[in-house]
Amino acid sequence: MRFFRYKKVCKLHFFGYDDELNNDEKAYYNTPFKIIQENEINTKLLRFRIENLHNIKLSQHAKLSLESIFVPTIFTDLLVPKHFSNISVRFKNLNDSDVFDSSYNNDNSSTLIFSHSINAKTQIYTDPVTNDIANVLNYDNGVSFHNTATDKLYTFTIPPNFTNNSVFEFELIYLMALDNVATPALGPNVYHYIDRATDRGDFYKFQCSLVVYDVEEEELLSSAGNIVDYDRMGPTAPAKRW
Repeated sequence: MRFFRYKKVCKLHFFGYDDELNNDEKAYYNTPFKIIQENEINTKLLRFRIENLHNIKLSQHAKLSLESIFVPTIFTDLLVPKHFSNISVRFKNLNDSDVFDSSYNNDNSSTLIFSHSINAKTQIYTDPVTNDIANVLNYDNGVSFHNTATDKLYTFTIPPNFTNNSVFEFELIYLMALDNVATPALGPNVYHYIDRATDRGDFYKFQCSLVVYDVEEEELLSSAGNIVDYDRMGPTAPAKRW
């Protein structure tokens, strides 16, 4: 009796300071939402290059898993987030036909691999001059996530030629917040926006780790005869058997 099980093939690491488009004006643009009709710059495109993957051969059963990610918060000069808590990450090298979302339904869009919210914590602050004590709301510098079950969660199917790629692109999409101190002459509902000149440094903090899995066949017969040795299966059930 033979079983298919997934084995780790390689890891891919991406760091924001390696983004080839960090100072490219065209990499900062608007991604429209269905209901909210603002047109401010709310998306950052990041491009990375890994040249030495072509020697890795994959089968038609290969999968990609999100292992960890850090997505930065974009702050104003007053250290208030320019956006609401919602942050989405799309991977443009992935078009998993089994992944759908309510915004795009996977029509002409890259696959959503991660969506989360930044948190705010109340901290006690003491004024060094007056010694007055106040509660100050501090926001996290970003969203930090680590997948504890990469063989089961946040996994996506990939084609056998996935490792032929040398360029990998991510979209970070923020739901921008209203600017409460906007110039009155601009009218109501003025939103913040991502500014390349002042915000590009925040994207250096981006980090992402992906794991590539493929299947391997394993013979699980015991040495005693035609009996399945279940102790060799490990903690998880096999993916397929016949």
